[in-house]
Amino acid sequence: MTYSAPLDLVNGTTVTVMPWPYLHFAARYAEYRKLLRSFRERAVFNEDGEHPQDLLIERVVTGAVESEADRAQIHAADIGNLLQVIHDLNRLDDVAAKPLSLYQRLLQAESSALETPGEPTSTTSPT
Repeated sequence: MTYSAPLDLVNGTTVTVMPWPYLHFAARYAEYRKLLRSFRERAVFNEDGEHPQDLLIERVVTGAVESEADRAQIHAADIGNLLQVIHDLNRLDDVAAKPLSLYQRLLQAESSALETPGEPTSTTSPT
């Protein structure tokens, strides 16, 4: 069963946003993260010149909105809401937090195992 989310655009149409398939998750997550970081960097450093965000936006939108006709309806004013739908649909809060939490638990378990003294082994036989 495939699930999706509708996105109402500022022009009054509705497009369908699809979740990322697991086979493409790492690449799409990296592009999404890079896009959000680029907005922050642009705001902080006020960079001018090239616009690498255009390519990132295209990749993120293409990865989430399969229909070319739907993508043609998306405008700049829709980007914020589209990113929110992508974030929620892919449960990125959980995706970001859960693996890191599990990794931290694993490190703690390994550390505890290394700190716990084991039973001393005897190399001599009792007499």
